[in-house]
Amino acid sequence: MINFLSNLLSPILEPMGVSQADLTSYLTMLQGYVWAIIGILAAVIVIMFAAHAAKKGNRHVIRWIAGLGGLAAIVGIVNAICFGPMYNNVSGFLNASKVELSEETVAQSRATVERVGEEGIVLVKNNGILPLGEDSKKLNVFGWASTNPLYGGTGSGSSDSSTAVSILQSLKDAGFETNDGLSGFYREYRTDRPTIAMASQDWTLPEPPVSCYNDDLMAATHEFADTAVIVIGRSGGEGADLPVDMLSVINGTYNPAQEVSAAPGNFNYMAATYSNNGAYDDFEEGESYLELSVTEENVIEKICSEYDKVIVIINANNAMELSWVDEYEQIGAVILAPGSGITGFAALGKILNGTVNPSGRTVDTYVKDLMSTPYINNIGNMAYTNVDDLKQAIAAADPAYEGNIAFANYVEGIYVGYKYYETASDEGAITYEDHGQ
Repeated sequence: MINFLSNLLSPILEPMGVSQADLTSYLTMLQGYVWAIIGILAAVIVIMFAAHAAKKGNRHVIRWIAGLGGLAAIVGIVNAICFGPMYNNVSGFLNASKVELSEETVAQSRATVERVGEEGIVLVKNNGILPLGEDSKKLNVFGWASTNPLYGGTGSGSSDSSTAVSILQSLKDAGFETNDGLSGFYREYRTDRPTIAMASQDWTLPEPPVSCYNDDLMAATHEFADTAVIVIGRSGGEGADLPVDMLSVINGTYNPAQEVSAAPGNFNYMAATYSNNGAYDDFEEGESYLELSVTEENVIEKICSEYDKVIVIINANNAMELSWVDEYEQIGAVILAPGSGITGFAALGKILNGTVNPSGRTVDTYVKDLMSTPYINNIGNMAYTNVDDLKQAIAAADPAYEGNIAFANYVEGIYVGYKYYETASDEGAITYEDHGQ
């Protein structure tokens, strides 16, 4: 019966993201309730037929009572399922229409997130350029991410940005005037952020090539202000590892579905794509997602060659490689401002004008070369090579199965984070620590 119901309901529920394996598991867990519903339906049907033997005037009454009684019993069982064994699965749907937050609660929540931003944003470098004085009230904000910053991560870490305070809005609220022409240049280049999801991941960094920064554009920025802010963005979250070889993503060789999966069409954890920003590859061989792209390197080089006062904002959800910062004496300050939620970025402008003293600290060590860390080789898809028959059997039983059996062996043990770098030798040299600069 369970298999029959699973096959019957699977075409309906699979488009909603419920695999046949999960459906079978749920039905097995709820089989007592299922049998009760089947028993009630059987009883109602028997009574309906038996009512034919009753007096003519009573038949409809018996059938109506049987039908309504059966319906009430089934509703009661469904209710018991929803508020019992399946509550964790359906609670969001059941409670969605009941949640009404008062304006006071919403305002308090927004204020709390802003306070978290004030105390969580990290100033990792400052050579005296911050806070900005009255002579620096105009800012050229460079970087595509300045117009489309990351407010959260992927999967459960996602955030609604429809009413969020943006980086540019934060600067304006703090009394700065930003170059609208420069921001319009980035919006015209691309308006939407590439989607990184469990079904597929577009790791594209939509940064205009340095060739787009023509003489007219740069002349307009110099006329507007003498201070440059550069925003670099990197996404991250659940559902997919950050690629450690971006060139393989660009070349289309990153996804091993054909080699490791019994159902390649379902193997989406590494269904990665990338669109280059020019006639060249944005990454070189062996470069990871947490390094600067070739395009970003070129743009930073140009900006630092034309501006003496540069501030870098790292809007990344993971620890990037930041050794490049020390290559430019023009970079006077570096700020770590990861996914901010709805109002976290409101603190950013206040940090630049000195209203807020950032008290955030890094939670990990920022290394010059991520590939030298003890954990880097344990990232990726480590597929078992002697289970083809098992994968084929599971794929035949579950059309939604991703077709792979893999493992992650975290052999680095304790050799991660601060304690490793405090006790180890200078391998994996540190770029920035928690110095509270």
